[in-house]
Amino acid sequence: MPSKDDSKDKQYMQARKHTGEAQSNVADQEEANVGLALMIVDVINDIDFPDNDHMVKSAKPMAERIKVLKDKCQKLGVPVIYCNDNFGKWKSDIGKIYDHVTNDDTPGKPIAQLLKPGKDDYFMLKPKHSAFYGSALDHLLTYLQVKSLIIVGMAGNVCILFTANDAYMRDYATFVPRDCISSSSPEEHDAALLLMEKVLRTNTSPSTELDLEKIVKVHTEQNGNAKKRKQQEEDSSEQHGEDMGADKQKSARTGRTGKGGCRDPKGNCD
Repeated sequence: MPSKDDSKDKQYMQARKHTGEAQSNVADQEEANVGLALMIVDVINDIDFPDNDHMVKSAKPMAERIKVLKDKCQKLGVPVIYCNDNFGKWKSDIGKIYDHVTNDDTPGKPIAQLLKPGKDDYFMLKPKHSAFYGSALDHLLTYLQVKSLIIVGMAGNVCILFTANDAYMRDYATFVPRDCISSSSPEEHDAALLLMEKVLRTNTSPSTELDLEKIVKVHTEQNGNAKKRKQQEEDSSEQHGEDMGADKQKSARTGRTGKGGCRDPKGNCD
């Protein structure tokens, strides 16, 4: 079996493959340069539906691990994005959804209370399974210069899987910590993880094995190198423009155009 160091090196290289030049027109904010985001999917959820036994049982320990992961991300300046189902109600907002889950005695109440979005977290509602479908997530990730995503929440075999698939289609490096998702059943949980690993090239290492510092460092270095290259290109272009301008001024002073100093632009001179 590969060692823990090998696993972390693999994460490092996976993040490295997905780094690139930062998008323009990005706000000057602390988390806008780390290249990584934590997406928390459908945790403000009443979990009140038939055959919910396994999900209710596994959701509480999942939420506790997500809370630890979220705290680590925030300390590193990694933006946290909540993507939550709107339960088919287009007029719903996060306040109403949170109140519904926590004010009533729903199975999802302790999870929502533990993972209540903070004032510095991003939050968006999604109408379907994937967090990308029908939402502003694409624009937000571009705004934050994100290249890699850690996707957690529920259900692992539905919304997490759909979101990871759409992230893969958009060339994001994806991490789905197996201990930070909850699925409809153990069998569907394992099947979803296997599919994400084999087809979507998702890293499903437990959250305790994620080397967040190293992943952030990769993106920070790559963003810095990209900015340096861009500045060098701009400086070179500016210098080239100055050289061209100097040549034109020299030609104007000598009155020479065309070949060999001849004034005929076609060079038809004796």
